Amino acid sequence: MLEQLRQMFPNLIASTIQSKMDTDTYKWYVTNDNDIIGVPKSDLTDRETELLEILLTPYKASQPPTNEREKMWMDILFQQEHVTETLSEKISKFQFVYFSLSDETIDPESFREAIHGLFPEKTAILWENNYEGVIIQEDLDTENSVSYSEIIEVLTTDFYINIKLFVGPLLYHIQQAAAFYRLIKKCYHLTRRHNHDVLAFLEAIPHLFLHHITEQDQQLITDAILHDVKDDEELLKTVQVFLEANSNTTLAAKKMYMHRNSLQYRVDKFIEKTGIDVKQFSGAIAVYLCLLIRTK
Repeated sequence: MLEQLRQMFPNLIASTIQSKMDTDTYKWYVTNDNDIIGVPKSDLTDRETELLEILLTPYKASQPPTNEREKMWMDILFQQEHVTETLSEKISKFQFVYFSLSDETIDPESFREAIHGLFPEKTAILWENNYEGVIIQEDLDTENSVSYSEIIEVLTTDFYINIKLFVGPLLYHIQQAAAFYRLIKKCYHLTRRHNHDVLAFLEAIPHLFLHHITEQDQQLITDAILHDVKDDEELLKTVQVFLEANSNTTLAAKKMYMHRNSLQYRVDKFIEKTGIDVKQFSGAIAVYLCLLIRTK
């Protein structure tokens, strides 16, 4: 990828996390191969900048991580370090919440203090640029989950700015963190025009399929949605038939040659295991699209 980018941008330069970066002249990015590159701002059109921000990860050189947890996540996402079995055991589950601020002059330290006051412990913040970044939550307690609408209300009142949040799914495999992070960032940029203050990953899925997403992205989406039931083929087949029967339990039971109560039990089991209510439109369409991806 680096050589292809050099052909497109002959003045491209490479750097490392340790070296001093000229943020006045260059825009900095991290490639999928974890190379840190700089492209002269004067060489970029608005269209090229938008494209690079989708394909690559903008590197926030002027606001480096400030604590060990943030440095660890910087290594995981951009340098592929610390991705070991030992670390995987320490982080049982995690979640990316991508944020966008209407004012890029906000003080990062004040914003960090506000976030740490609203979110549970072990919350890291990494900045993409002066107005976007990601909040990383670890070992979440789903029974005491935060209300993102209330968080937006508090932050809007404190900082007098508009805030948008894209809430990623619960993730369980630290080895997939870098790939999922790139997907979450891509999802935010593809769906931001839909003007939601808070958009959950599940609700975004139909919008994502209106755009060109790679097979790898499709697989990541499916893994995130069906993680807890991906190996239960009988359960997945039952839910697919249920959805294709317009959520009509009696009709679906006839197609499956089973008792109505047995089918209802399986649907309820799916909802309990995944936390996704397939009896509601947003859950039904997201799950159905993922099921179609599995069988194509």
